[in-house]
Amino acid sequence: MYTVMIVEDEMLVRIGLKNSVDWNKFNMKVIADLPDGQSAWETYMQDKPDLIITDIRMPRMDGMELIARIREEDKQTRIVVLSCLEEFDLARRAMSLGVSGYILKLTMTEEEIESVLSGIQHEWNEQQLATSERTSGSLLPANLELIKEKFLKDFLLYGIYSSEEWERFVVQSEMQLSPVRIVACTIEVDNYSRLKQKFKDEHGHLIKMTLLNILNEITSSVKRGEGFYVDETHYLLLLSFEDVLSEQAIRQQIAHILQRVQEVIRTYFSSSVSVGISQMGNAYKSLPGLYHESCQVLSHKFWTGTGLHHIRGEQIDLLPIENQLEQIRQYAPVRELLSPLRQERYEDYIRILRSHLQDDRKSIQHLLFQFIQWVSTSLYDHHQNEKTLLFNITDQLEQCDTLPEMLDQVMEYLSEVVEYSRNLLYMSNEIARALQYIKQNYAQNISLQQVADHVNLSFGYLSNLFKKELQITFIDYLNRYRIERAKELLIGTNLKSYDIAVQVGFSPEYTYFSKVFKKVTGLNPNEYRRQWLSSAGTGGGAGANQSL
Repeated sequence: MYTVMIVEDEMLVRIGLKNSVDWNKFNMKVIADLPDGQSAWETYMQDKPDLIITDIRMPRMDGMELIARIREEDKQTRIVVLSCLEEFDLARRAMSLGVSGYILKLTMTEEEIESVLSGIQHEWNEQQLATSERTSGSLLPANLELIKEKFLKDFLLYGIYSSEEWERFVVQSEMQLSPVRIVACTIEVDNYSRLKQKFKDEHGHLIKMTLLNILNEITSSVKRGEGFYVDETHYLLLLSFEDVLSEQAIRQQIAHILQRVQEVIRTYFSSSVSVGISQMGNAYKSLPGLYHESCQVLSHKFWTGTGLHHIRGEQIDLLPIENQLEQIRQYAPVRELLSPLRQERYEDYIRILRSHLQDDRKSIQHLLFQFIQWVSTSLYDHHQNEKTLLFNITDQLEQCDTLPEMLDQVMEYLSEVVEYSRNLLYMSNEIARALQYIKQNYAQNISLQQVADHVNLSFGYLSNLFKKELQITFIDYLNRYRIERAKELLIGTNLKSYDIAVQVGFSPEYTYFSKVFKKVTGLNPNEYRRQWLSSAGTGGGAGANQSL
């Protein structure tokens, strides 16, 4: 297991980073967390950790001096810099000293941290493979797939290798690939998160190995092309047709190969893949452009649906999506629950969504999050209906592959909210008193036991009541209520997001606050504030409901 040392003078940041990451996932273990560079240097000389995550500005010895000293000792220790935005120039200088990456402290998310750690883990794996290769004296190590993946990414994505070096590697590794009439097909696994859950494949290893085997068997059977792993949802199929002169024949062969891929994946996984197909190129130097084109046309999947093949120049039919939006616009059960003024705002949201249908996925997703949040807020009645606060479909929306799927989820959400709003399910006096206690004390470090004592119930009985009557755990309800209050502060004040975290009861874990906030709203706190300010400035979006 690789050892990690965290060096950061801000205690909350240091503790938050140490406790918010699943280090075992990356085969890492934190052996020390220190408040200054001098202590870190002394610990480094004694323990020689494999990875050091360090702040730049610190007492006794700053991060730049610490990094320089470490690099005088060895070049192998991986270093990641923690920095603020205003320290970016220093972070760039640190990169010149052999730093593997940097993380912005105030906006760091769990995903960003894990991305950096995953990259470092990959570096270590490659280093081990290279060492194994030198030890065995073999030009082509046993685990050739990892070497091919590494070389392809370095050539295709990062420009580390030239096309001539790539060509030598192709010949050396005996690939079934030629630079003549070459086509890039980027393959995306549809509904990947559901596939992992279905096969209980938490890290996707089974899916990865199976898909690579499928691609290799099919390319071997047709004696052309190579399959590569890009990331957990994407694979690259490179096909060359040096012996085929007719473009029509080439297109037919590509369709046949991809159809075979679809059939086998349907058999193995009862699932599908979507594919972006580039035009043809006639040199290895054209591969980066062909790959970029295949990714670009693959993005059409977001509008057209899963399991399809996409090529440049195809027309995207938005009519089915517009019809879905029209059904949402006309959904009478929701409109009946809204005041006339809010019905107008409801119409405004649909118009905004319709006018942005050709935007990128992230922009459309943010608009949908804002719409859902507005509906929830508009139907939420502090005196009667606690239920609408409990609905959360952000996870479901993020797992959707396509816009039609997202709109189906929105429609389902609206139906459920209406049902709860109309029926106003029975709420016991004990739960009503518990919720009132939460509203009055949410900013404090309250526990389920404290609430149980307040309403004169046992811990276990009140826990069961929450699940029975609200279909949610106590801590989930408390977190979501705190997030509602945090949103008000983000919109109505100029407080820093980490100060807001403290005010609504999340102290001292800002990272945890950010994680919960994103789970509930689909955005991190700073993104939520920027989105609201942007929409308020243009008269639309989430900010508009404040005047209703």
